[in-house]
Amino acid sequence: YVKMTKIIDCTIRDGGHLNNWKFDIDFVKQLYSAAVNAGVDYFEVGYRNIKNNNYGNFAFCEDDFLFAVFKNTEKCKLSVMADTGKTDINLFKKCLPNLTPISMVRIATYPEKIDEAFNLCEELKNKGYEIILNLMAFAKYNENDIEKLKNWKNKALLSAVCYSDSFGSFLPDDVIKYYNQLKECGFNSISFHAHNNLQLAFANSITAVNSDFYSVDASLNGIGRSAGITPVELIVWYMKKINKEKYNPIPYLEFIFSHQDE
Repeated sequence: YVKMTKIIDCTIRDGGHLNNWKFDIDFVKQLYSAAVNAGVDYFEVGYRNIKNNNYGNFAFCEDDFLFAVFKNTEKCKLSVMADTGKTDINLFKKCLPNLTPISMVRIATYPEKIDEAFNLCEELKNKGYEIILNLMAFAKYNENDIEKLKNWKNKALLSAVCYSDSFGSFLPDDVIKYYNQLKECGFNSISFHAHNNLQLAFANSITAVNSDFYSVDASLNGIGRSAGITPVELIVWYMKKINKEKYNPIPYLEFIFSHQDE
């Protein structure tokens, strides 16, 4: 048995920065279908943040709306991201299949809101969700922030802690350096989110896969904030070399070809 790095398709969540989360419903349905058929593990459908009228439905991902869009399957679990300081625990029902199609929540935080993020993780775990803590702009965490991570007693409730190369400035050596730093803080499972400002998102994600990270993030054609992130069709292609039974990039490539005139 080889521990496999999981893939999180965050096209709709990260790509939503480009169109204010106003995606065509059929586009999202077809993309989810491609993710399922490609062998992807999680599909991040957007944010679950407090309502703001400038944004489309995928910025809030209300359960009733999601039920109308998705027939979720255990093969590719649905997840949302919640921004510490912009979300509310009351936006989340208990994690039961008749109440929500979501099974995983990623709590995103900057260093100054880390204590609030810990509380959110604990409260959402109590509601039954799988939890990943997302550390944004990880290069900016100082000794005091690292100490807080080290001293948090409830690390075991997380599926993983994810750190983000928010400015796309990491080299593969940095991916390993920060992984080791989080290991020293007592986190067992570590995930990675790579931005592509130096055209190194794919290389950095491969470094994470080869180092047994819990998961890596990717999106269709690499769409996302700023310079974008790791292209999902590339990371699925790479994962197919490791496990050809599970992964297949063809559904994504067919999806890209069928939408190239849009």
